[in-house]
Amino acid sequence: MKPIRSLTFDAKKKVLKGKFKPSTAAEREFYKQLKKVARSSGHIVDTHVDGATLKDPKKMQAELERYSKLIEPWARKQSLRLLEKVSRSNEWAYKQKSNAIGVALEQNVFASKTGAVALSLMEEQVALIKSIPIEAGRRAQKIAIEAVLEGTRAQVNSDTVEELKKQLNLSTEVAESRAMLIARTETARASASINQSRAMSIGSTQYVWRTSEDAAVRDSHKKMHGEKINWDDPPRLSDGTKGHAGTFPNCRCYAEPVFSEE
Repeated sequence: MKPIRSLTFDAKKKVLKGKFKPSTAAEREFYKQLKKVARSSGHIVDTHVDGATLKDPKKMQAELERYSKLIEPWARKQSLRLLEKVSRSNEWAYKQKSNAIGVALEQNVFASKTGAVALSLMEEQVALIKSIPIEAGRRAQKIAIEAVLEGTRAQVNSDTVEELKKQLNLSTEVAESRAMLIARTETARASASINQSRAMSIGSTQYVWRTSEDAAVRDSHKKMHGEKINWDDPPRLSDGTKGHAGTFPNCRCYAEPVFSEE
């Protein structure tokens, strides 16, 4: 845990400044675990692939569904680990503002409103992890159906069939890519939700939207950088989407809590 002195309170702007960015270490570890599910799912699909088609689509999907159910306890454990890591990286930032709140949170992260938020996130994360094998199967079946339809045409395009065959053999890579998206999104979302819950519990009503300030930031998010937002009123962005910093898919933005008085 980093020393509390690295956190400062900007009295002029009344912003609690500290490490509110989503934990990259937590994201990496979460992805490392989800990648295991992605690879196992890809392996199940691969055992049923025959060229550009599937030997027995129903059997394949049944195996993937069994695997999805089997990993539920493991998925719950991984989600809990993620939430605990995110909570620890976030909790020290509030100790300077309220020692009493800090002690309570340290004793039991799941015994408060913050805990209720975390438990709700856990259920959603478990469902996402379990969906990795299911989605791998659905993708494979869709490609196989396209290949069959292509084969029934009067003029079969061999290049198209070959491309479908190639796509069918990328099941593991595609599943790993989805696992990465889930890991990044859920780490940021967990950080954002726990941050909001803790900030509001000690009197914050607003935050300042911060981006990662690099070339990968979406234009609509870049326009929000430095804007002061009410916690109870998620903003609508220039691209039409609506939500708080850090709650969008693949988003690395974060919120810096603001307090009306110090």
